Amino acid sequence: MSSSPSSSQSRRDVLSNAVSVAAVGLSALLLDPNTAVAFKPGPPTAQSAANKAAESYQGVYSDPNHLEGYRVIMASSGKGGGATMTLSDGVAKDAPEGTEEKTYKNIPVAITEGSNELSFDFSFKGGPKGVVGILSNDKQSITFPDGNTWKKNANQYDGIYKDANYPNGYRIIRKFKSTKTITEVNNTGNPKDSIFIKGNHGSLFSIPTAAFAFYDYTGKETCTEKLCRSCEVVCKDELVGQFSLQESNTVFSYGTITFPDKTIWTRI
Repeated sequence: MSSSPSSSQSRRDVLSNAVSVAAVGLSALLLDPNTAVAFKPGPPTAQSAANKAAESYQGVYSDPNHLEGYRVIMASSGKGGGATMTLSDGVAKDAPEGTEEKTYKNIPVAITEGSNELSFDFSFKGGPKGVVGILSNDKQSITFPDGNTWKKNANQYDGIYKDANYPNGYRIIRKFKSTKTITEVNNTGNPKDSIFIKGNHGSLFSIPTAAFAFYDYTGKETCTEKLCRSCEVVCKDELVGQFSLQESNTVFSYGTITFPDKTIWTRI
């Protein structure tokens, strides 16, 4: 059956328009990765909902006045309650060469039970005592009287995680540089037992999970041989986990890093 020039043109227009629409949709997804991250194909799973509800003031915070630094606030393990903070302002990009990073540890933070108030003592930096910060209702930020706001989990993955195999321990993951990470691994709750390991992560826009590699953690090397005759066998201690922020994922729950042996780190 033959077609008239007008009908052929009409079909070409339809196809052209369809391709254009598809291209626009794809470009929107690529150019706006937040759209991909926010996409949820279904309702939250019970475990993801429980993980999110259990999140508290504890975590890794970013201060916009010290973007190269970090603040880690964690509940105290003693009977007195309250929390402690580890604080570093980092090293500013315009700082003189050779400037070393200063880290302050075991800074007491008073928690007002039944409220969203946290009281900080900044005298170790020459600042005031008794500065009250207000934890947001979603537990994702702390705002101070001067208007400054610390943002929690600014890099999406950073935070304090718990491993059920070590109930007294913790894992603190934070950004080092670019896609590189540094993780404090503690199995006992005693800071003296902490080890620090480096790592790297894949694209955070991956769905449903992003790969996180931790180096020199297991103490066991896995060896692989490159596909060439002259190449040597490469051995490395590398453990890769899958990080998930998708609440509807039925395999990897929200706020977790899952490893091949089924060990799960859950962010608190």
